[in-house]
Amino acid sequence: MQMKRRQFLHGTAAAAVLGAVGARPAFAQSGPIRIGLMLPMSGIGAEAGAAWLAGAKVAVGQWNEKGGVLKRQVELVVRDDKFTSAGAVAAARELAGSGVNLLIGGSQSPMALATAPILPELKAAMVAPCPTVMSLTHEGFQKNFFRLSWNAYIAFAGIGNMLTSRFKEVETWSCIVPDSENGRDMARFFTIGVQRAAQKAGRQVKVLDPVFASLNKADYKVEINSLMNAPSQGLFVGLTAAPCISLLQQGRAVGMDRKFKVIGDAGTELMIAKAMQKSTPANLWSISYWVPGTEAGKKHAMSAALYDGYVKLTNDRNPPSIVQSSHRCALALFNAIEKAKSTETDAVIAALEGLDFETATGKYHIRKEDHQGLGEAYIAKVGARDADPGYGIVDAIAYSEADVAEPPSPGKPVAL
Repeated sequence: MQMKRRQFLHGTAAAAVLGAVGARPAFAQSGPIRIGLMLPMSGIGAEAGAAWLAGAKVAVGQWNEKGGVLKRQVELVVRDDKFTSAGAVAAARELAGSGVNLLIGGSQSPMALATAPILPELKAAMVAPCPTVMSLTHEGFQKNFFRLSWNAYIAFAGIGNMLTSRFKEVETWSCIVPDSENGRDMARFFTIGVQRAAQKAGRQVKVLDPVFASLNKADYKVEINSLMNAPSQGLFVGLTAAPCISLLQQGRAVGMDRKFKVIGDAGTELMIAKAMQKSTPANLWSISYWVPGTEAGKKHAMSAALYDGYVKLTNDRNPPSIVQSSHRCALALFNAIEKAKSTETDAVIAALEGLDFETATGKYHIRKEDHQGLGEAYIAKVGARDADPGYGIVDAIAYSEADVAEPPSPGKPVAL
């Protein structure tokens, strides 16, 4: 992102200080409504954290400009979760201790898994922009937690289905995924998507056993060697953000981008293209939250407003799609507060259940039963192009998450 990073991070630090000094409960009936924001603002997740922060800031600016929420201005209180489970728990406890009961956090699965169970104790409610692990809305269901993104089944069965249907020359797929519960979900559901598409077409397509990798390492030579020696023509990369980029950059040095006819990505999309520029793999398809500027994205009125707000805030004309995920989380809280006419935790939870509201990707619905959000999602081709800055989304396919989502089963393992 082409934002003035020092200025942006300085603003983040200022917001954090405001949250610590003179703290006021979020449910006070006067003064600003304070929303806690727990994001990776340092370390390997910092670039993604900056994108999530920008999306929330745009939403706050849009609502404050039109009078705020319940005629009160909204204030973000930012804490760094350090892209770790322990960091997320510490941030949640600190925010709750300062009286902030409405949170945006759990941006990735490990952080969401760590914070969701302690929300009742903290008397807080949290909306999460990007965690995919299935248990959050199934056997690990907590009434104080809401997933406002696709889950692993919606996302990874979806991209497996699309890639298999579109690229018939690929007969065998490799997968590299995080060595975690979420990574095993990714591999399992990607395989289901591939098999369903192959069965429908009367084809035989194989998915090899996944290669598991840590998200907290810099050298992927061992994993790349395993992928290069595999008898596969397609690759699905379940690593996200900096680890995904590192893998692809290191793999290019040994020809990994040439070995695989198509590469699927779990959502890092434009951050890959920004880092690799003209070296971006030629046939890279990514799960995407938002595709501004494409025909699929132009049909939603709020998309242009989010894009313009992001550009004004950051000077970056190529926003990562995760900007939309945090923008959506903020909109959900604002709409729920207005519906409840209150910032009390239980009232906001009740208002979030079954909530329908408009977003930059159209109407969004939160299922009452399991707190799973459903809207429009995309699978986008990302790569180099002639227009400035030399990369972007070059094609996109939209699909309805409700059409592919599993039935709700809160408190029980997913059954497919």
